[in-house]
Amino acid sequence: MMKRQRKKDKKGKVEIVYKPVKKVVILDYFQFSKDALAQMFARIIHSGLPVMAQWAEGVLFVHFPLTPDTNDLMENYLKGEIIWRSVNFALMPKYSPSIKVAGLEIPVIDVSHHPVLSEAARWLREQSREM
Repeated sequence: MMKRQRKKDKKGKVEIVYKPVKKVVILDYFQFSKDALAQMFARIIHSGLPVMAQWAEGVLFVHFPLTPDTNDLMENYLKGEIIWRSVNFALMPKYSPSIKVAGLEIPVIDVSHHPVLSEAARWLREQSREM
């Protein structure tokens, strides 16, 4: 009876396959001062759209992914390539759970333990210039 039960349990399980991203293609990026980036976030929120700031490697950023809505983009996506049409960022050496601007409190998510986002933040920091 125990053998039968085990077989049934195994048959009902779902296989989980993790396929990490292999490449991030950034089509364009813009560096702002922290205050200017916060003002941009406020304008987005006032227009009715949600915004979530991310932080890693001393960089505050938001990225805008390109939807894989063509066969070529979907094929590359399934191979592990994602495309960000743009990234807006500012240097922010220390993490803070939120930034305040124009009476709004914008949440900042610490993504420093995410392998793709932290590597992207590191790359952005290397491209940055003093503002």
